[in-house]
Amino acid sequence: MSVSNKDIAALIIDFLSTVVDKNEVSEDNADSLNVAMDCIAEAFEFERDSVAGVVKSSFQGNSLSSYLNGSTSASAATTTADETVKVNVTEDDTEASEAAEALKLEGNKAMAGKDYELAIKKYTEAIATLPTNAVYFANRAAAYSSLKKYDEAVEDANSAIKINPTYSKGYSRLGFAKFAQGKAEDALEAYKKVLDIEGDKATEMMKRDYETAKKKVEQSLNLEKSTVSGNATAESDSASAADPFAGMGGMPDFSSMLGGGGLGNLLNNPQLMQAAQQMMQDPEAMKQVESMMQNPSVKQMADQFSSGNGTPDFSALMNDPSIRDMAKNMFGNGGFQGAPPS
Repeated sequence: MSVSNKDIAALIIDFLSTVVDKNEVSEDNADSLNVAMDCIAEAFEFERDSVAGVVKSSFQGNSLSSYLNGSTSASAATTTADETVKVNVTEDDTEASEAAEALKLEGNKAMAGKDYELAIKKYTEAIATLPTNAVYFANRAAAYSSLKKYDEAVEDANSAIKINPTYSKGYSRLGFAKFAQGKAEDALEAYKKVLDIEGDKATEMMKRDYETAKKKVEQSLNLEKSTVSGNATAESDSASAADPFAGMGGMPDFSSMLGGGGLGNLLNNPQLMQAAQQMMQDPEAMKQVESMMQNPSVKQMADQFSSGNGTPDFSALMNDPSIRDMAKNMFGNGGFQGAPPS
């Protein structure tokens, strides 16, 4: 049997088509094989639609595998079409399917050449010809993502999923677009669906996509926790700055310590006297007292005591930032823990 190089090329395409139809390679690699088949057909100047006829006439329907395995038979016509499930379709449906497939292949070729606008155009024409094929929508989603048109990519991916809920590439395209939009959780959900559908057939690329999205989600969660913790610390610092006595249980209630007994009641308060004794034994505290006595507000308070003009306004006095700072330093280490009972 004499065959030409064109016949051999057709036999190779027939073999590759069978591999793709039987899902013996991943979907991403299937696209690459389709591009390769287009290139082979173009190089040897024949249409892919003629492959089945060439194999039947030149090789009696035998496949490349049968030749390599030594199991050729003149009566065994094993073609790709024979291995597919036969359905009742009209001639018009067949023509539409072939036309749409040809447009898809043109789109694939444009994708390989990174002409994404042309690819979108061809996939759109394929969809218009046969709108029930999920592959065309998924392929167009990939083209849209290549142009960073992620909203359109998400829409096409969802359309592919709606047409065929078990088509993993639809979820893969959705995951890619969602991740690019910064929606890592949605991307993770889509990529998990890919792994669920593919099972043991999941490729390393599919697993990497899932792990990448998972890591991004974990980073986002850690960032949220860090932000919440940082806000809480900032609020605590702000509160401390507003009330320097917050960490000590609050500002001492001098008016309640004085009660109705005036200065005598204040001096009889055991907690205050204990704090005074500790302060007098602390050289640093005594320096604080000396500094405080130079404050005009404190002098005015002393004058009120000495002249018998009543109890000074401690609330107004403690509004003086310098007095508040000195009081905090004096009573902040084991002194008052809130107002003592009256």
